[in-house]
Amino acid sequence: MKLFIAVLALGLAPALVNPAGAQNLRQSASQCTSSKVERAIQGCTRIIQSSRVNRKNKAVAYVNRGNAYSKQGDLDRAIADFTKATKSDSRSLIAFYNRGNAHFAQENFDQAIADFNRAISLQPDHVLSYNNRGNAYLAKGDTERAIAQFNKALEIDPNNTQAASNRALVYVKEGDIGGIIRNFGAVVKVFFRSLFARK
Repeated sequence: MKLFIAVLALGLAPALVNPAGAQNLRQSASQCTSSKVERAIQGCTRIIQSSRVNRKNKAVAYVNRGNAYSKQGDLDRAIADFTKATKSDSRSLIAFYNRGNAHFAQENFDQAIADFNRAISLQPDHVLSYNNRGNAYLAKGDTERAIAQFNKALEIDPNNTQAASNRALVYVKEGDIGGIIRNFGAVVKVFFRSLFARK
């Protein structure tokens, strides 16, 4: 069960009073979205500490720095940053979604579900949140709710191989031969649809 974090781009206003300061902020924004963890943490920290950056962009910087901490395995710091992002922008779907993933990784499944619930309330067709909420229910042993989440993810995106595979795993785990057989055809369809969708 793979959980994906999402990275955001910073949209800094080009019209800043000091051109040198604007250049420094643009450079920090570029670093903040870097795939190199230490570089991302440094760039995002400078964005967060700047008095010239609005709350939404600070929320993005907190999310990206939280992602960097997640990559380092520092989930406590990641969760702290995702929480700060939600305080800077209470409508940050990605902050709630990524915090849910971090809670899941810490096996705090109820907190993960609460964050995926919030993400879904912000975007009712957010497939990844349904899928990962299904994973959290499955981890809690609630296979019925897990299947319902994977079904919802597939209702929104019939080509979602992750949700189809996760649903198949539930049937296997339960030893539900009928479910496995019914799901097998769906998994094959999803696989071929996604294969042709990429071309």
